[in-house]
Amino acid sequence: MKILHLEDNPADAELVRHVLAEEFPDCSITLVDSLKPFLAGLAAVPAPDLIISDFSLPTFGGLEALELVRSRAGGIPFIFLSGSIGEERAIAAVRAGAYDYVLKDNMARLAVVIRRALDDFAQRRRRKENERRLVELGGIIERATEAIVVSDMAGNITLWNNGAARLYGVSAADALGRPSGEILLRNELEHARVAREATLETGEWKRELSITTRDGRNIVIDFRMTLVRDDAGQPSARLSIATDITEKKQLEEQFLRAQRLESLGLLAAGIAHDLNNILAPVLMSATLLRHCAIASEDVHVLDILEKSAGRGSALVRQILSFAHGAGGGLRTTQVKHLLRDVIDVIQASFLKSIVVDEDVPDRLWPIQANPTQIHQILINLAVNARDAMLPQGGTLRLRGENLLLDQREAAAIEGARAGAFLMLEVGDTGTGMTPEVLARIWEPFFTTKSEGKGTGLGLSTVRGIAAAHGGFVTVESRVGHGTTFRVFLPADRLADDKGPAPAAPAPPGGHGELIMVVDDEADVRDVAAAILTQHGYRAITCSDGVAAIGLFAKHSAEIRVVISDIIMPHLDGAGLAHVLHRSHPGLRILAMSGLGTQGSQHDSNAEFAAVIQKPFTVEALLVTLHRILTSDCAAKG
Repeated sequence: MKILHLEDNPADAELVRHVLAEEFPDCSITLVDSLKPFLAGLAAVPAPDLIISDFSLPTFGGLEALELVRSRAGGIPFIFLSGSIGEERAIAAVRAGAYDYVLKDNMARLAVVIRRALDDFAQRRRRKENERRLVELGGIIERATEAIVVSDMAGNITLWNNGAARLYGVSAADALGRPSGEILLRNELEHARVAREATLETGEWKRELSITTRDGRNIVIDFRMTLVRDDAGQPSARLSIATDITEKKQLEEQFLRAQRLESLGLLAAGIAHDLNNILAPVLMSATLLRHCAIASEDVHVLDILEKSAGRGSALVRQILSFAHGAGGGLRTTQVKHLLRDVIDVIQASFLKSIVVDEDVPDRLWPIQANPTQIHQILINLAVNARDAMLPQGGTLRLRGENLLLDQREAAAIEGARAGAFLMLEVGDTGTGMTPEVLARIWEPFFTTKSEGKGTGLGLSTVRGIAAAHGGFVTVESRVGHGTTFRVFLPADRLADDKGPAPAAPAPPGGHGELIMVVDDEADVRDVAAAILTQHGYRAITCSDGVAAIGLFAKHSAEIRVVISDIIMPHLDGAGLAHVLHRSHPGLRILAMSGLGTQGSQHDSNAEFAAVIQKPFTVEALLVTLHRILTSDCAAKG
C-alpha cells in the first residue's frame, strides 16, 4: 500500500508512521509538507492508494489539497488527520469530498478508517468496472447480428436487441414489457411453450425452426434458449439467441441437389449405355427388314420404327449432354437445330393441353455459343411457361428471329446495346406475374412455386448464361395474359452456314472380307453380323474380350477388321485393342460406344481406327467399315 502524507509536524508524522507500521507492515509512506512536493507525490507512478492530510498548514491548506485530488485523481480516498478540525469544518470537508476525518488524539481510529476507506474504494472501483463492462456488453448486444432476447419467468420481455428487431420484424418499443406470446405468431406458440418447459427442466433448448416473421418473411433460424439463475441458484430469466440461417440452408439444399444431380449423371451414363444397346439392333433391324417389305403398309411401319429409334437415340444424347455438364468452349452454333430439338422434347413430354406455336426460320443467324447452355436456357424458359399454364393448359410460343438493333432501339431496352442479335422468344398464355413478383424474378432462390416444386435458380441461370455469351434478357408479363421472355444473343453473321451435309452415297458391299464382331449384347452382335453377311462380308462373333483373343488367334490370318464394343465385362474394348495390337500392330479395330462422345474420348488412347456411336444406322456402319478397309489397302499398297 502506498500512502501520501501531507504533514508539517515531524513528531506527528513519526507517530503516524509508527501506528501504520504496526497495522500495515508493507505500507510505503511519502511525507510532504508543501504544495510542490505534494503535486509530485500525486503525479507519481504508481499513484498513491491513500492520502492523509493535516487540515491546517502554514503555506498550504488541507482543503486546497483535497480540491487538487478531486480534480486530478478523484478516486483516491482522502482522510483528514487534525488536532482540532472542529465539527463544522469536518462536515464541510466530508461534503467537499473527503472520505472521513480522524483527530490526532484518537490515533487508534486511524487504522480502522483506512481499512474502511480502502474497502469502499475497491468496491467502487469494481462497481465502476462492472458498469463499464455492462455498457460495453450492451453495445455489443445491440450491434450483434443475432437476435438476443431476455424474458422474465413470467414470459415478459425485458431485453430486445436490434438483431431481434431485424429478424422478427418487431421493434424494441413494441416488444419490451410485453408477454412473448403476444409477439409470436400462432404457429410458433407451440415452439415457445416447448422451449420454456425444456429450459426449466434441463437448463437449455436448441432447435432449427422454420418461422414466419411479423412482416411476412419465411425464414429458418438456429434457436437456442438458456435458463438464467440468480446468485441463490433460482431461475430468474430466460435468454434466447436466434440466428438467421435461411441462406445457409438454401446453400446446403443446393449442394445436396448438386450431389444428387452428380449421382444422376453417373447413373445416366449407365442407363445411356443400356438404352443405346437396346436401340442399336432396333435401328439396324429396320434397315434389314426393308428388303423383305413389299406392301406400302409394311414400309410405313418400318419408317415409324426407324424414326422412333432415332428419337430415342436423340433423347439419350440429350440426357448425356446434361449429365456431363455444360462445360466446353464456344463454337459456331446453329440455334435453329436446338429450337427444333426443344420443340420435339416439349411435344413428347409436356401435357397435350400445352399447344406449341413454333416459328423457327431456316435462315437464323448462327451464334458463338455453348450449345448445351443455350439448350438449358430454352428448357428452363419452356418449363416455366408450362408451369404457368397448368392445370388448364394453353399455348407455348417458341420462335427465333434475326434482329438488328440501332442505337435508339437499344437505348429503349435495359442492358441492351446496338448490333446484330439472334432473338429467342419463349412465351405463354398463363397466369402472368404481378409487378411485385416481376421485380424479383432474377433473384437467386426466389420462387413462387410451392416447396419442392422449384429451386428459384432457373431464371437467374438463364440471365447468367445470356450475360456470359454477351447477351441480355427482357421480360413482359401481365396478370391473366401470360408472360414473354426474349433472349438476345450476339449473332455471328460472318460464320459460314453450309447447312446439313449431303447424305453420303451408299458404299459398295464387301468382297468376302472376314470381320470379327465382339459385344456382350447378343442382339447387337447378331444383327451386326447379319448386316455384314447381307452386304458381302463374312462375320464371326464372340461375347467378350477374353473370348475374342482366343477366337482371333484361330483366324488371325483372315480377320481384316475387329468391331468391338468399348464397355464389356472381363476385358473391355480398350484392353482388347491393347492385347491384339501387341501381336498384330497393324490390325484395324472399329470401336462401338454406347456412352456417347464422352465414352469415345475417354478411350481415345486405345488407338482405335474409328469410333461409331450406338445406336448407328446400317449406312453408318458400312460407310465406316468401308473407309477403314480402303485406308488399310492404301497403306499396304
